[in-house]
Amino acid sequence: MSKKSSSTVAITDKVLSTLRPAKNFSNHEGASITSLDFDDSGQFLLSAGVDRSIQLYDCHKGTKVKVIPSQKYGAHLARFTHHDNCCLHASTPASETDADHSVRYLSLTTKSYLRYFRGHKDQVTCLEVNPVSETFLSASADHTVKHWDLRATTPSGNVVAGQTSLVAYDPHGIVFVVAKDPDAADDSGKGTVQFYDLSHYERGPFATASIYCTPGQRWTKTEFSNNGKLLLIGTDSADHYILDAMSGKLLTRLSQSEEPQVGWLRFNYASSGSVSFTSCGKFVLAGSPSGKISLFDLSTVKASEKNPSVVKPFDVLNGYGISKIVAWNPKLLNVATADDSVVLWAPDVDGDLI
Repeated sequence: MSKKSSSTVAITDKVLSTLRPAKNFSNHEGASITSLDFDDSGQFLLSAGVDRSIQLYDCHKGTKVKVIPSQKYGAHLARFTHHDNCCLHASTPASETDADHSVRYLSLTTKSYLRYFRGHKDQVTCLEVNPVSETFLSASADHTVKHWDLRATTPSGNVVAGQTSLVAYDPHGIVFVVAKDPDAADDSGKGTVQFYDLSHYERGPFATASIYCTPGQRWTKTEFSNNGKLLLIGTDSADHYILDAMSGKLLTRLSQSEEPQVGWLRFNYASSGSVSFTSCGKFVLAGSPSGKISLFDLSTVKASEKNPSVVKPFDVLNGYGISKIVAWNPKLLNVATADDSVVLWAPDVDGDLI
């Protein structure tokens, strides 16, 4: 892995097609990994797993930096904050009725907890840090979404979602969405995405979009593109969805297979999603049970189209293991994937990893 990839190589379809697995980390010792997250600089990567540990990696050097055990609470959804060497994490998914569902604020330097955020009554299923401020959102199996300030231990606000949901901030940190996949009891296959103004979210959503998708799909991730134009809905199937981030209109379906393949990335433990935008917002990478990564070009997606289009991969890359989690580095031109190990990918130009 090299710093050369941070600024000297533009993100193009040809460069993406050269991505290759460059480093494999097996520090979770065969346990299922449930989340990956890069820090703001792109140098460091966090993984959390059901072995109740958080692992920290240096992407410049391609090395593991340290392990932070969390045997008492477990570790899930580890997310960097904007403070150096600090992160948030939830507890490991568990069935114990007496489990502690607090979100924890951890110093990676001292391996000590700085604060506990208490309020959820069930497993925290989604955790997202505001891209521009010291606030964050959490969604839980208690069917609520809570808004937090890192300086306070109690939530600053609450949204009753009505079901387990996903959350995401827009790149300016002024709008967030609550995404709810199709109700299992409803065979219509209709999910909803609600848009909230962060400064007035207690008034309810200012817009709601209905998304018709394959019945039985579970939504696993929602993410805004960095240019603020598009919203990605990732699922546990071979199909994913691109929405207009302003109107909520469904623009296209990203299809990795001729068949819907519902449940092809469904596991005992929830994960942080198998799809990711590139930092330019022009491409999407999607994982698969075979470990292969599908590459999608969004340049042909138009908001003016009356009916949603279907986009197929322009390339499929051979991977390592199961790519059930895919995360794009915000600063360096590399990718991380995970199942029970973490794989760092780098572009290979002229046969040499850069």
